[in-house]
Order: sequence, then structure tokens, then C-alpha cells
Amino acid sequence: MDKLIKSFYPNAKDGKVVTKECMDQLKNEHGFDSSKTIMATSVCSDEIIRSSTNFRDYLGVETPFSMGGLAGFPFSGLTGLGAFTAHIPDNGFAILVYGPHIGFTKEDKVGFVRRIGQDHDSTCCGALKASVDAMKNGTAGQRDSELDYQQWKLEETLSSEGKQILAESDPIVEATEVMYSAIDKRIKILLEKSSGNLKNCKIALVGGVIINTDYELPDWFDLREFSVKSY
Repeated sequence: MDKLIKSFYPNAKDGKVVTKECMDQLKNEHGFDSSKTIMATSVCSDEIIRSSTNFRDYLGVETPFSMGGLAGFPFSGLTGLGAFTAHIPDNGFAILVYGPHIGFTKEDKVGFVRRIGQDHDSTCCGALKASVDAMKNGTAGQRDSELDYQQWKLEETLSSEGKQILAESDPIVEATEVMYSAIDKRIKILLEKSSGNLKNCKIALVGGVIINTDYELPDWFDLREFSVKSY
């Protein structure tokens, strides 16, 4: 499994190692004070995401502000980001962790994991897998856009790169790449459009691909974005 993960994500590390490296740099180089730092995530709704990093432990935050929905896309939009940034302590700090996720099993199945209490593998990310299947079947974008809006939006987003995704030997890997780019782009647009309301604070962007594994094994994180913006 480790070898397969590294073949797709050569820079990936244990998620808790990445967390420590990021926190050390934020404190030592950017002056982040954990007691004055809040956290938001734009990650998938899937409960398995929780074990991928441990920023919560460093910050003492049990439930960070949630901006993401299916596959990690920031569905809360400008209103969500505006609400989160309005909660930053005076002269304080914020950390925004974002990105899609993908599963790898011990048996080297890509796009699946073995979850606690189950005797079978299940999809990870299920929403991205469903999007890939819809593109294969020619049904992408045909969902009820009101009753299943988030999945409909994912399929619409991925369909623009549908030929590229389906041409790969592991389409779920390419779909995850496309989704990371979409999330990263949207997060930065939202932040840019909200910048006029920010003052006397620093916001750290921590973006990457979350790599979930079978429940008894550590999760990985492929860090793609680590930057600090001062306002």
C-alpha cells in the first residue's frame, strides 16, 4: 500500500507529521499563537476525514468551522467564509485546511477503504466515485439539482475534464486531482473577495489531498499549499 501511495503522491507523509511541521512553522516563522487561533475546514462530509490530521489537538478545537461539503468543495461560499473570518480574535490567526480525499486499502485497491466495524471495503471518496461512474454511464449532470445539489455540482465541475479523467487507468485519482484544483481555486477566489473585510489578522492556507487508509493504519496528507496571508 505504501509503495502504491508513493507512486501517485511521492511527497505524501503521515498526516500527523505534516500537521506538526505546519504548526511548528506557523509558530516559529509567522508568530501564530494557538490561544488566539481558530480553524476552518473545506473537506468532505465523510466522517473518515477526521483522522487525517490533528490540527484540532494543537489548537484545542473540537469542532472547527465547516466550509466544505461533498468531496471538500467549499459550498458555504462567501457567506461561510465571511462568518468564519468574523470570528477571528483581535490581532489573531486562522488556519484553513482544505482538499479532497482518496482511499487506499492494504490490498492496493484505489478509491476504497476498510472502515471500522465493516467486513468489506467501501468507496472513498464516494461522491467522486459516483461522479466518475456517472461520466462513464453518460448520466453526469442529470441528477435533481435541487434535491441533490452538491453531487450535481461535483459532476458538473468534473465533466469539464471528463475525457482526461476517463482516459486514466485510475480515473478516481485524476478526478481527485481535478477536484483539488477546483477547491484550491475557489478558496482563493473567496478569500480575495472577502479581503476587504479583514484586518489585523493572519490566515494560513493548508491545502492538499487527504489519503485515507484502512481503519487501523495512519492516514496520509499530500501537502500542496502552505502559505500565510497577512491583513
